[in-house]
Amino acid sequence: MRLLLSALLAVGMASVASAQTVPDQPVMLVPLVDGGKAIAPAASVAQIVGLKKGGDGYVSVRGAPSPKGNERDRLTLGHYVLAANPLDDWKKATFIGVIYADRKEGPEGGLEAACGIENPPPPTVTAKKVYTGPCKSGWVHKRFVKVLAD
Repeated sequence: MRLLLSALLAVGMASVASAQTVPDQPVMLVPLVDGGKAIAPAASVAQIVGLKKGGDGYVSVRGAPSPKGNERDRLTLGHYVLAANPLDDWKKATFIGVIYADRKEGPEGGLEAACGIENPPPPTVTAKKVYTGPCKSGWVHKRFVKVLAD
């Protein structure tokens, strides 16, 4: 009886744990297009801001645009990132896709070059695509992302 009870308890706890997360969602690169030509890159230079004094000292990078997404990494105040253009309106977005390097101040030669983001983009690159590297990527709550340059 104890074995059965233990097994049921373990299954129940596993179900609760799996219900608390959402599936990972890749960061998408969506260039700004006008007249069928790309006019701006799919991501802008940004910085992690707004962490509370006395708080955790980091913002979680999630695997999905949700507080229930798996935590992939943690970024500290001032970490440079590339903020991906949201698929929807920026004002409606809660989480922003970010692309970043391990170094807080960004790699020498610039974050865009190191992470494979073309700026300016080739005019023929007009379709959205999944970001696959070489830098890390994930999702951060929008209130912690300040765009520095478009």
